[in-house]
Amino acid sequence: MIVLDTTACIDYLRGNPNIEKILTQNNDIFAITSVSIYEVSIGLERTKKIKSSKIYHSQLAVWNKFRALLKILDLTENTAEKAAEIYDILNQKGQIVDDNDILIAGIMRSTNITSIITRNVKHFKSIPDISVLSY
Repeated sequence: MIVLDTTACIDYLRGNPNIEKILTQNNDIFAITSVSIYEVSIGLERTKKIKSSKIYHSQLAVWNKFRALLKILDLTENTAEKAAEIYDILNQKGQIVDDNDILIAGIMRSTNITSIITRNVKHFKSIPDISVLSY
């Protein structure tokens, strides 16, 4: 199983051919986290307010169809504890990573998933035991 980071989800919504190519050429099961659902939902809400309701509804339809194809990994008590461990490891090294990315990594660690597809290579490559696949 491979986790799609929020950047991959956003790029899919925008029709990025690179992420579409990875998804169609790979036989793995893809998953997203509830954290990415939160982040994409923020972007969709901004689209509704800044761009238009029509664009929002169009992107929401694509997003809902895409989400239905993915396994959803939730933030739980255990995943929050794993995220806290990751935060502590990075903090001791003086490395700052966005909390949402640490939560995603905590979810991955608690479900024994080691691969993530992202454009946000900088954040995830500093997290131990995570293999970053960029596009």
